Amino acid sequence: MIPDEHGFPGPDEVAARLAEYGTPRQIGTSRLGEPITMVSIGSGPKNALVFAGPHPNEPIGFLTVPHLAEQVAKDDLGHTWHLVGCVDPDGARLNESWYDGPLDRERYLRGFYRPPMHEQVEWMFPDGMPETRALRDVIDELRPDLLCSLHNGELGGTFYYISEDRPELAEQLAALPTGIPLHVGEAEMPGTHMIRPGVFLFPTVEAASRLTPGMSSIHYAQRYGTFSLVIEVPMWSDPRSCDGSPSGKSRREVYAAVAELFGDVDRMPRLPLVELTVRDSPFLRAFHDSRTSAERFGDVLRSRDPAGDATVAEWFGLQETAHMLRLRTCATGLRILDGELGVGNHRAAVRSARAAFAELFTRWLAEEDSVAEPIPLSRLAQAQLGAILSAAKS
Repeated sequence: MIPDEHGFPGPDEVAARLAEYGTPRQIGTSRLGEPITMVSIGSGPKNALVFAGPHPNEPIGFLTVPHLAEQVAKDDLGHTWHLVGCVDPDGARLNESWYDGPLDRERYLRGFYRPPMHEQVEWMFPDGMPETRALRDVIDELRPDLLCSLHNGELGGTFYYISEDRPELAEQLAALPTGIPLHVGEAEMPGTHMIRPGVFLFPTVEAASRLTPGMSSIHYAQRYGTFSLVIEVPMWSDPRSCDGSPSGKSRREVYAAVAELFGDVDRMPRLPLVELTVRDSPFLRAFHDSRTSAERFGDVLRSRDPAGDATVAEWFGLQETAHMLRLRTCATGLRILDGELGVGNHRAAVRSARAAFAELFTRWLAEEDSVAEPIPLSRLAQAQLGAILSAAKS
């Protein structure tokens, strides 16, 4: 069992932990000059590639990968394991303020950073950023039999995407004794096929393109016959996210209400762009992308004409997605404005915008219809570890 942890390691600590099990090999360099390293363990005939941190606000994999290294150093399960502890170190640096715990929703949001979609390592295959190309080249070299991309959500239940319809593995994943409820609502990505509750077939490139700019690592690796597993575990839990009982609302009503909630992002205060001194901020790019994403999500929901009634899980999951996106966008705006004040830009427009964003953030945070409780970090890492090992044994 994985021992209790009170926070997440940053890129340097992840690299140091992995180096205890093998010699790090540099596979690339980030846009800002950070080394991206990989450690290989075992001597089995099959290749397994596991990477953490494709979204830097999702750091549970930073805990999981060192424990996976410890496990496979004892028994490689017929694989040679290639472990990338942090595939986006630049993005991770911008989240480190909340990694060390405690896992508090407001603290998380105030230190939150998520790259715009066109700067996400996972979604810019094959020829995107240097980080993407580093991962691409490793996939080309290894032609892995198994690829695992480690993700986590904010609130809800555990769920999995797999690249092939393997019902037996799907049942094994759903039955893992994680102590975390399974997600029983819809998949977060369009074009997915539910194999069984909590396990989904990864969408095709065409289906995913409604929300993403390119193909993912999972799509790219398919050219080598790679079986891929994406593991999503939540940092907080709420019983409603796993409640399959009727909500008393039709799906049509829920979709319309949630599309309106996404619209709050477009209605939030405008940034005083002319008054900003930092014109190429990663936070500014992320802020604009969040607004675009909210519009896309809203359009997808408005384009659907679903029949039937929504379960509590479906209603709560969609509502929570929209609520967190507007909070994340607002918090990113605050980080931009706090940065301007921090470098001495105290223009009236900046101070006024900062006050407006702070008031909105406080109001939206107070509207949380959630009893979110943090899940022990050791339990989350153990859940990801169990899923990886199950896939390796299947």
